[in-house]
Amino acid sequence: MLCTCLAQREKNFTWLVFFDVTTSDKYRRVITRLAKGFPAFTPLYIEGMDAFLPEIKNSIQQRLDQPYLITTRLDNDDCLSQDYVLEVQKQFLKQDFLMIDFMHGLTLQIEPELKLGKHLHLYNPFASLIESANDFETIWNRSHGSWSKVKNVKSVRCQPLWLSIIHKENKENRFLGFASVNEKALDQFNISASTRKSLEGKFLPFEAWRIESWKNQLKVSYKTYFKLFKRKVRGYLNLLKD
Repeated sequence: MLCTCLAQREKNFTWLVFFDVTTSDKYRRVITRLAKGFPAFTPLYIEGMDAFLPEIKNSIQQRLDQPYLITTRLDNDDCLSQDYVLEVQKQFLKQDFLMIDFMHGLTLQIEPELKLGKHLHLYNPFASLIESANDFETIWNRSHGSWSKVKNVKSVRCQPLWLSIIHKENKENRFLGFASVNEKALDQFNISASTRKSLEGKFLPFEAWRIESWKNQLKVSYKTYFKLFKRKVRGYLNLLKD
């Protein structure tokens, strides 16, 4: 994840990274060294998850010097395309409140077999929120699925801008990738050289999971476009009420 943030083509952003106060001195020294070499990397130490959401708002409030802000979700086991920040900032038109939902990404299963596929996900965990700095919420104010209930959402179709990683520690997520994707597609996510080397030549051939791919594509496409349809209907009904 560090490499994918470090490699962003647009450098005008701050990356808040939260650690528990119990983090040992050994790792604090590593964290401090990383922060010195990567100005956007901003480590913060908090007392457990209960302090997480309040500290996000507090930390942002201390740094605010503009009338608008954009916040983005990023879990510690996922990756962003090197163009992600650039594409988010392209969506900014001084909106007071708008969630940006990049629909297209990739998904990488690292165990038990290595598989790479396309993914289509509405209200995904890589969403961004543009909002006024006055009484702001941040993207973390809601779970990513809960944005389906919010009116001001813009779903953007573009090249894959995020990479979800599926591993045995996932409690809810499973591999829903589809289509044959060349492993060179990972280049835009700037995964560390050692990790890329460990993956080379180990991907399960697409022919071995072609039927799974077809089923996944059918499932995610149905879910995605049905949700888009429901949103359009809801918007139409709201117009009638107005």
